[in-house]
Amino acid sequence: MIGKLVDLALRLSRRERVLLGFMAGIALPAGIGFGVLLPLHEARLSAEATVTETAALQLWVADRAAEARVLTASPAVVAQSYAPIGLSGLEEGLKSSKLRSSLTELGTETGGLVVLRFDDVDFVRMATWLTSSHPHWGYEINSYRFETINKPSRVSARIELQATEN
Repeated sequence: MIGKLVDLALRLSRRERVLLGFMAGIALPAGIGFGVLLPLHEARLSAEATVTETAALQLWVADRAAEARVLTASPAVVAQSYAPIGLSGLEEGLKSSKLRSSLTELGTETGGLVVLRFDDVDFVRMATWLTSSHPHWGYEINSYRFETINKPSRVSARIELQATEN
């Protein structure tokens, strides 16, 4: 095999041999560099980016876990029982929170269950209303369901309230 290559090289002119040497000395290492080493370098950069993203995600999760520990370590709120404020009281609370226009259904069911349904409501406004009203209105949240709709910060919601025992 080597003999055939030497015979081929001897039949070439000086200029062709210099060009062949240049190709073997420059083009072959460049081809190996672009064909083998460059993809390896890109894979390493991708792996380093993944490690950085994973570390950032792990730090974020650790921060959320620390916040959750602080929130759950808060002293328990003493449960007080309030008289139910009734449908008109709930409606007044919705009006003061500017949620009444978003209310689709407000009614009662058997067993003192009150149902509120919103087809399209601002989630932040409703969550603020629930948070500020809940301890004093005389109802416990029996069940709730929030579903996102195709608008930012908007949801459809169904909330069932049960009158607390006095």
